[in-house]
Amino acid sequence: MKRKSLFAALCIIGLLMIPHSGLAKMNVLNDDQLGEVVGQAGIAFDVNNLGIDMTMDTLYWGDSDGLGGNTKGGYISLCDVTLIANIDFIEPMTMDIVTQQTPSGTEISSLNIHLSDMTVDIPRFTIDAIRIGSEPGQGPSLGSFGIYNMHADITGDVSISVRP
Repeated sequence: MKRKSLFAALCIIGLLMIPHSGLAKMNVLNDDQLGEVVGQAGIAFDVNNLGIDMTMDTLYWGDSDGLGGNTKGGYISLCDVTLIANIDFIEPMTMDIVTQQTPSGTEISSLNIHLSDMTVDIPRFTIDAIRIGSEPGQGPSLGSFGIYNMHADITGDVSISVRP
């Protein structure tokens, strides 16, 4: 009996909320009202916990045309990369990105990152093959790399700010 009355109460509350969603409307602002509106372009993040679960087939850096003449391009490739990690911030990580519109397009006018006291856990970070070749992902392997079950407690403050 209690389940039916709880379900009925939830249905009634839901039905009472539906008309309120239709009451919102847009109003035209006059010049004075519009002059009082303040806006800022950008993004702000506030992160307490950052989880990473990433796999990549090939991450490479290289020079496609070589040194000129008869030389060919060369690449160093990290193949089959896996990173599983978790970062817990004692004090939330904050990141503010502010953009501005310029004649050449949208540009970042400032970037502020602040990190403080964190715990980093990396259950797995592996690179199955490190290759050097004339194409990305090609060439002989120089070996592999792996970190398993790493834990680090990091204390202190790190602030990164970029401004033009």
